[in-house]
Amino acid sequence: MIKKTTLASVVLLALLVLPAQAETAKCASGKCGSEITKKSKSCDKGKSCDKGKSCNKKNQKSKASALLIPLPSVMRWIVKHENDATLALSPEQKSKLAAQRKDMMPKMMDFKKEIKALQKEIKGACKKSESSAQQKDRVQKLAQLKIEATMMKLTCIEGVKTTLSKEQWATLKGLRKSQKGQAKAMKKAMKCQAGKCGSK
Repeated sequence: MIKKTTLASVVLLALLVLPAQAETAKCASGKCGSEITKKSKSCDKGKSCDKGKSCNKKNQKSKASALLIPLPSVMRWIVKHENDATLALSPEQKSKLAAQRKDMMPKMMDFKKEIKALQKEIKGACKKSESSAQQKDRVQKLAQLKIEATMMKLTCIEGVKTTLSKEQWATLKGLRKSQKGQAKAMKKAMKCQAGKCGSK
């Protein structure tokens, strides 16, 4: 049994349970993994997949997240910019952020491992045409894990915001935006050098 959660958590749980039940029903009709199979056949014939992208295992595998929704990785921002003069973190702030990172990162990694293993188990059962009723406990456990991982991520973001001043937080976001712009420009320049400038 899952512990009682807030109304918001129940809604998020439903968003995970319903698609999983639909996928299980799809498996029962013999269509489990049909989209991936079609892509694999196209790749075998030397054709391209996903609007011009070359066929490979990375394109065929979806990137499953441990979170319910995409959230910014603020700790990565801190690691990259903690010594930036414009951010001007104090020794006390750096120490507090490092302690938070040391506490949360191992826990998040454990969540990711457990979620990945459970997702694999659900997919395996799906291919064996297990019913949605048989899958229910696994799906509910997966939903609860993702809820807990998402709440941990939100706590992490909140902790960083609390440690920084409003000005420092704005500076950090500015540094992140600038870095993304530079990376995009560099990628475009490399693409042009390869003779693919302007291509999609």
